[in-house]
Amino acid sequence: MTHSLRWLLPSLCGMFLSYLPAEAAQLQSWRFDQNKNRLEFTTDEEIRPRVQLIPNPTRLVVDLPGIVLGKRTLKQSLGSQFRSVRLGQVNAQTARIVVELDPAYTLDPQQVKVEGSSPTNWSINLPEPKRWKPSGETTDNTLTASTPAPLSPSQVVKPTSAPSPQIVATKPSSPPLQIAQSSSGISDILVTVDGLFLPTKKTKPKVKVKRSRNKKEITFKISGTTIAPQLAKTFTPGYHGIKSMTLKSVSDSEAELLLTVDKDSPDWMASVSRFSGIVLLPKGGPSANRSARRPGTTVSLVSPNRSTAPTASTSQINTIRRIDLGGRQLLIKADQPISYTTRWSGRAYQITINSAKLADDLRKPRLGSGSPLSDISVTESGQNTVIISAKPSTNVRVTGVQRLSNQSISLNLLRPGQRPITTRIPSTPSPTSTQPTPPITGRPVRGRKVIVIDPGHGGPDPGAIGIGGLRETNVVLDISLEVSRILQRQGVVVYLTRTREVDVDLPPRVRLAEKVRATAFVSIHANAISMSRPDVNGLETYHAPGARLGSRFARTVHNTILRSLRMPDRKVRPARFYVIRKTSMPAILVETGFLTGAKDIVGLRNPAWRKRMAQAIAQGILNYLNGRYN
Repeated sequence: MTHSLRWLLPSLCGMFLSYLPAEAAQLQSWRFDQNKNRLEFTTDEEIRPRVQLIPNPTRLVVDLPGIVLGKRTLKQSLGSQFRSVRLGQVNAQTARIVVELDPAYTLDPQQVKVEGSSPTNWSINLPEPKRWKPSGETTDNTLTASTPAPLSPSQVVKPTSAPSPQIVATKPSSPPLQIAQSSSGISDILVTVDGLFLPTKKTKPKVKVKRSRNKKEITFKISGTTIAPQLAKTFTPGYHGIKSMTLKSVSDSEAELLLTVDKDSPDWMASVSRFSGIVLLPKGGPSANRSARRPGTTVSLVSPNRSTAPTASTSQINTIRRIDLGGRQLLIKADQPISYTTRWSGRAYQITINSAKLADDLRKPRLGSGSPLSDISVTESGQNTVIISAKPSTNVRVTGVQRLSNQSISLNLLRPGQRPITTRIPSTPSPTSTQPTPPITGRPVRGRKVIVIDPGHGGPDPGAIGIGGLRETNVVLDISLEVSRILQRQGVVVYLTRTREVDVDLPPRVRLAEKVRATAFVSIHANAISMSRPDVNGLETYHAPGARLGSRFARTVHNTILRSLRMPDRKVRPARFYVIRKTSMPAILVETGFLTGAKDIVGLRNPAWRKRMAQAIAQGILNYLNGRYN
């Protein structure tokens, strides 16, 4: 967690992980292997990287269209021949990786090899750098400083079903890495089953609709936002009676979308979704224009050849890993981006997931008394399709499906008197797992015990960043969700301060614990120190100064973890962290290991180890609730 060390520059010679908004592709990992002179990177969606070799000094410049990282530039110093590697945003929709050589060295462009093992996994192999001299003074061991020739197509090894990268060798026309001042605006146009959806980032636009007198044009004036450069053109989607659509920037804060339609087609209406986007729908719904064609699922116009519902013949089959029911949400998680459609079938709400199958160990959620669903079925069809049919209980209303990330969606349910789920702090129990129950010893907890689990940081606050770019927020959310699932199986009522990558301030975390009258509060973090101290590893657990019950709680959980996992003991300590100081119930903060530690990072990277950590934390909490202090 490192509350006092957030300013530390992370080490980047390894893996950089980032969770991004659903409308942007994600750079899942990247690294520069100095031993092999190789740059490797992986994305969650197929991209077409643009590779340049720029002289004076020699730089390998790799642009990643569609990748949005934010404003910060990340830089890592390398050795003598390869001076540094940098990662940043070159414009609002393109990230850039730059590998810079020492000015005394250059590369032979004919030996640069770009390889793609798949549309999302790329590597660039570089030759051994050579010293250069001005033209006319070359020797057998040098290259001239003249502009390199373009790389030939034979230097590219294409992945299966992937677009080939754009590769050129050229003189720089601008600084090698310019960081965009904003990654906000409209990033895509999605044609949905019902209409159009324009994903936006960091903006709250306003939309006005006007139809021309001849009824053939519908104009949407969108103020308070910008558009991505690739959207400023005319599209012909062929759906919903739209003959063509043109999106353009009117000013720095205003855009305009023009639809050309049949004069007999219905009017359109616009609304701004709280899920970061603009919804455009024909009045009366899609059925108002029965002759208009509709897509079977959502289709992106930015990448028209890449529908969100790829067929089994052109894409890998998605695997549904979890279907959990907890509180007011049915959570669905997969190992690839989810493409789905929804509809009512009698009294049941159906979610159809395309090009998908069920994991072998997936279990259907159990429906107990008081469940918001009276029945649920999960089936596979012969067309590589998964159908989830959920029938709400009496007086429970389905409020729709919400996309939480590329690989997770939730069906939101609403009881009378409840407010719809917001994107802020959740006020309901976390989802219950369908994974096999880890072995927990001791009797189940009797009576109503309420635990608040607090995954540290989240959203734009990644917390500490450790070796290889591993982010604290990702580690602790994974552990926290598993702790919650284990406790709920033992009869404990569990609330989480966040269940996904959102920004939650410190006071709301405490307010949730007070509101639900929690029996105890557990904040879960991962530690960090200077990258120059990989020798510092181990477990730390904190309680508020003078808190006798908090101290007992901390020792119980701390000692339980140490008995389960082999890691150095950095003791139980008092501290004045806000979330444990301001809560009225016994509260602790667990630092699960050092992201900067050479030993701890091995476990923190490993999902199996994180699950063991979660099991140990949960066992410690159960020991405390059952009066087994140690």
